[in-house]
Amino acid sequence: MSSRFRALGPAHLPWLILTLLAPRAGRPEEPPVFDLPEQVVRLPRAAGDETGAATVVEADRFAGEPKDVAALVATAPGVAVQEYGGLGQLATVSIRGASADGVKVLLDGLPLGSAAGGGVDLSTIPRAWVERIEVLRGAEGARFGQGALGGVVNVVTRRLEPGSWSARLAAGSFETGSAAADVAAGGERWGALLAAGADGTSGRFPYRFDDRPSLPGSPLEPRLRAHAASASGGLLAKGFARLAPGRLDLLAQVSAGDRQLPGSPYLQRPDNDDRMRESRAAASARMVFPVASGVLLAAEALGRADRLDLRLAPLAPVSQRELAGAARVATTWVAGPSLLEAGLSAGGDRLAAGGLGGTRSRTELAAWLAEELTVAGGRARLAPALRAERVGSFGGLSGKLGAAARLWGPLSARASAGRTFRAPSFGELYLEQGPLEPNPALRPEVGYAADAALVAEGRPGLASLGAFAALYDDLIVYLPASFGRVRPFNAARAGARGLEVELASAPLGPLGVGLQGSYTWLVTESLRGPPDVVGRELPHRARHRVYARASVAPGAFELHAELHAVARQWLDDRNLSAVPAARAVHAGGSVRLWRRPEAWLHLDVKNLGDDRTLQDGFGNPLPGRMAMVAVRVASGAHDEGGRR
Repeated sequence: MSSRFRALGPAHLPWLILTLLAPRAGRPEEPPVFDLPEQVVRLPRAAGDETGAATVVEADRFAGEPKDVAALVATAPGVAVQEYGGLGQLATVSIRGASADGVKVLLDGLPLGSAAGGGVDLSTIPRAWVERIEVLRGAEGARFGQGALGGVVNVVTRRLEPGSWSARLAAGSFETGSAAADVAAGGERWGALLAAGADGTSGRFPYRFDDRPSLPGSPLEPRLRAHAASASGGLLAKGFARLAPGRLDLLAQVSAGDRQLPGSPYLQRPDNDDRMRESRAAASARMVFPVASGVLLAAEALGRADRLDLRLAPLAPVSQRELAGAARVATTWVAGPSLLEAGLSAGGDRLAAGGLGGTRSRTELAAWLAEELTVAGGRARLAPALRAERVGSFGGLSGKLGAAARLWGPLSARASAGRTFRAPSFGELYLEQGPLEPNPALRPEVGYAADAALVAEGRPGLASLGAFAALYDDLIVYLPASFGRVRPFNAARAGARGLEVELASAPLGPLGVGLQGSYTWLVTESLRGPPDVVGRELPHRARHRVYARASVAPGAFELHAELHAVARQWLDDRNLSAVPAARAVHAGGSVRLWRRPEAWLHLDVKNLGDDRTLQDGFGNPLPGRMAMVAVRVASGAHDEGGRR
């Protein structure tokens, strides 16, 4: 697991400056000298805050493999990816038991969450763009804003390397295919990158299903997953220019997708014509420049437009159009062992939801203060942060205190505690959605979290063991209302606790042996609600999750194998119906065809045992054995997610 990290905006800027400019212990202090290359810096393991629980998933490790963004995220500890049938269908993420709404998903620091709610669909982010994914666990609202009850997922796009280019073409089972290409140009004073990708699948695969789970020993019925085709694509453009004395960075992306919705396997409909079409356009501009000795100023503007059209019988068609934008400014002051950042942001969100609830809008304001203080001769760090926010009519405070210390040799310890909140979405407040009624009287959800870990990191690799506890209060749940409808209320409280283990080795020996793994033990409990729910586990939250990978890469070829294991998950909050435990083994390999330009041939097989009874956390079937073949060609300057 590499430790590259690129600062992306005001929330990340302090750690970049600290690493580059903080004076060494025992040396006289000198005025900082600011240099503004592409903001890439090596940190031990954290994405933005070394005192927090963080994992950086590098795309390099999975070069050429058919892993989408959801599959990459799922390799981190503390994370549960909630799939809805696989192969191009909806995929959301839960961290430490929080709902998908309680995880903030960013693209290069740009928030992707919709005002309508429901969590971010990871399948809408093209895999071809991704250089790495930063997963932060815990209450991170003080640094990233409201909504981060369980954590943050920041998808970092491809690095701009002038003179590089690459292309990839893949095809496989169930009429699945993908294509991607990129090219970059420029020099020291300017640069530009253009990347494009497209994916598609028929989604048709055989599976075996028990449609009478209440009858023990009932036979599994062979079926064919139908009406599950999907197609998506995207375009990414980014560039930079050195404008003395600062640097300007620009980013723009568009993506679109069209998918059929197969529906529940319990309710097969021959006339099913359910479909979802969605698109997104987003852009950001950031200017960073020094204004005085030891003082840096960053100004950023961002904007996003989302479109969703949904046909889901027997409900009326849904049409949503969303516009969101924000402006941020932050100043960072380096003074001896202390780094202090203060920032302001202002923005707004507008959602037009057709006949569901008309057009709604609200403003968002935030002010934050964060410090990182190096003490004990550089062996320890303290990192307090505080943020005040106003989201429409809702206001709240988020805070965090983190600490990290080097203990001995490669061994270090870290701990943090925080509080954050999530304002109700427009969907929960105002939108009429079939049998769902809105509730304008809702209050924000609140999350409290604490964790601690021991980390050993050096040339051989990384090992960490951590424990955490979280409390989620005033959770919004839907309860029966009048005339067979349901309405959201702040009626629930839940607790979560557990352990997180992470291992990753550097390539070992002449065979380049690589080992990687993560384990999550998660215990959740409903603390408030109906009597038959209190004390039960939260649905769709498995107690145990295991990810393990072994690979060899001696030079011109590579072989790897992976194990994914998920314990039983309850389907309901009364813990009466469950999805059984699941295990799947994936394997693959690649061979280099020639060196200049670099060309690789890849073969990957998912679900090697062809288990056709696998289900996701919501009981939808997952594909059996699936093979994919890919060819990648790239310049010597940069190989798309591959060896250099």
